[in-house]
Amino acid sequence: MNGERSRVRTNRTNRAGLDNHTNNSSKSFKDFLKHTFRRNRAFLYWYPVMIIYMELVFHVSIYMSTKNSFRVMSVIYIILFSAALGCFLTILSTFFVRKINVYIVYALIIFITLVFEVQIVYFGQFKDYFRWSTLGLADDVTDFWREALVAIGKNIISVVLLLVPVIAYSIWGRKNAPALGTPVRVKLVLFIVGLIFQLTGTALVISDETAKMYYQETFSASQSIGYFGVLTETRLDITYLFAGEPQGGDDVIGIDSDLNPFSTTASSGTTTDSTTKDGEGTQSTGDGTGEGSFDGTTADEVETPVEYGYNVIDIDFDSLIENETDETIIEMHEYFSSVSPTQQNEYAGYFEGKNLIFLTLEGFTSACVTEELFPTLYKMLNEGFVLENYYNSLWGGSTATGEYVNLTGLFYNSAQCLTMSADNYWPYSLANSFKSIGYDTVYAFHNHTYTYYGRDLSHPNFGFTYLAVGNGLDGLTYYWPRSDLEMAEQTIDYYIDNTPFLAYYMTVSGHANYTFAGNAMAKLHADEVADLDYSDDVKAYIACQLEVEYMLEYLVEKLDEAGILEDTVFVMSADHYPYALPDSALAELYGLDEEGIHGNFDLFRNGAVIWCASMEEPVYIEKPCSTIDLLPTVLNLFGVSYDSRLLMGVDLNSSTDPLVILNCDSGYPSWNWINSYGSYNTSTKEFTLAEGVTADEDTLSTYISQMNSIVSTKRKYSLRILDYDYYSYVFASIDPYD
Repeated sequence: MNGERSRVRTNRTNRAGLDNHTNNSSKSFKDFLKHTFRRNRAFLYWYPVMIIYMELVFHVSIYMSTKNSFRVMSVIYIILFSAALGCFLTILSTFFVRKINVYIVYALIIFITLVFEVQIVYFGQFKDYFRWSTLGLADDVTDFWREALVAIGKNIISVVLLLVPVIAYSIWGRKNAPALGTPVRVKLVLFIVGLIFQLTGTALVISDETAKMYYQETFSASQSIGYFGVLTETRLDITYLFAGEPQGGDDVIGIDSDLNPFSTTASSGTTTDSTTKDGEGTQSTGDGTGEGSFDGTTADEVETPVEYGYNVIDIDFDSLIENETDETIIEMHEYFSSVSPTQQNEYAGYFEGKNLIFLTLEGFTSACVTEELFPTLYKMLNEGFVLENYYNSLWGGSTATGEYVNLTGLFYNSAQCLTMSADNYWPYSLANSFKSIGYDTVYAFHNHTYTYYGRDLSHPNFGFTYLAVGNGLDGLTYYWPRSDLEMAEQTIDYYIDNTPFLAYYMTVSGHANYTFAGNAMAKLHADEVADLDYSDDVKAYIACQLEVEYMLEYLVEKLDEAGILEDTVFVMSADHYPYALPDSALAELYGLDEEGIHGNFDLFRNGAVIWCASMEEPVYIEKPCSTIDLLPTVLNLFGVSYDSRLLMGVDLNSSTDPLVILNCDSGYPSWNWINSYGSYNTSTKEFTLAEGVTADEDTLSTYISQMNSIVSTKRKYSLRILDYDYYSYVFASIDPYD
């Protein structure tokens, strides 16, 4: 009996001990957490809360201004990455004595605030996001302080809300900054928690195919900010600035010629003259965009085509590969050797020996052109080579990238592209190409500061004698912006008596702001647009673009007086659409819905000019095309010998079907594409069939996948040509024109 009682007491004691141990363990863990976070506990939440707050303010502001689609997963990514960064910044702020820690926190908060403020203002001004690679252009950007002030005014609520953390910390921070001797265990716990947030966010991103692409395989400032937030984009951007951008997935060389899910019932995509369709009736597979009948004719109805040669140079790529050690250059040799060259055609040498005046038009859209207000430009748009489905992409570097495309036939996505071009070899630049056929008078003119975007470095290297404000054109009247007409008046004598000549103009009268108070050219021509049935914003835009019309009228008049008008070709394309117009004004001008307008491909539809007074009738080009196709088309028309495989676009008079690569505004889908069969939106992942085209749904998804890879591959190698000075490798020992 006593033994039984003893055993019961022992069991009770053991159970009590176990309970006490459990309670003590739980209490010890709570004490550990309490002890670990007892110092300045509020500060431990400061950075995560601050960053999440600023990200939400920023994204709500962008969403409200663009009406872009809302992605729930993006909010989750942003919160996870923001919390992780907040933990790591807290650790960084606790290493020194309290007085030093206070200033470290101040510095970090100010830096973070500036990053957000710069992005919100930069987007408001350029409809694009700031890239760290453009930091060297800071002096240039300050020239547009007026536009920056307007952008701040339009985003004043967001600008003020983003200042709240700085103000709050100024009031609260000195009492709550991390103190001396923050325990190592605090840092350890914060590091582990931050790592968990970071790894969780990364794992979720990797499970999302599209998000993974923009996080690991390619870089787009707009998509990175949209998916992961401003500070994660900043981290990726700075990393790639020093380590180089990721190059995307595997290369695709061509496309399976048997894979053509389309059939057509209507005429589209052909080159036509004023009375007949192009007799060939088919399109070759250039760059993997497919092949098929486009004009509805049968094989029996097609006349035997003339045998034309190809725009290609005899390049021994096998030898180049064999003697190269750089793996990247070897990859480039392999890619370009596989590209199909464009075939010459009846328009090869069509303008041979004529003069050329080539203009890049600042912020221009043909949507503003009417025969009454723009008679000269209207004539040129409609009586030359008429590009009925022409697009201007917004590559990501504003005017610099738009001009780079026109001058090189390549595309790039940073405003540094012109500066970067200064030391490269450019045999197929516009100027050097014409020098190769004996044009000794080759000028470039610009009615703004000559150093802007590094043109003083790039344009002479492209082959131009370059004159601009501060470098030969100092007699222009000072306005903002300056007069295009006055630029023409002061430059025509440089070339008009020295035929054959190439004269290149980069205009500026069409630059924002598009108000009568903020644009001197708009104010100058206000009376001429006063009776138009548009808002003042649209009227001001049209008024400043009238300078282009008067410039062209003057040039045509002087060329006619000199007896060389019919021996002179005009080529014109915009650098980008007028993104500085408010969305309501853009919708009004283009006739589009304001909702989601920046994601509407028709916003990037434009007109381009290839015109000569000697043309007896227009030539209509219906197939979708873009700025990357302009230079190869011009080279073929003037009979310039070049290798078409080494440019990103195609000669529009050839049988090769162009591929429009359309990079839209920041916050909207990038690297979309359009061809004669339809258009693909990378954001919605929807393919919209062109009119008269039907598709086999079973093979369409495979076709789209291959086309996406082709676009990615073209992007990679277009960037690499500049990054690696590729032409210097190809033509190290051979003539690029032979």
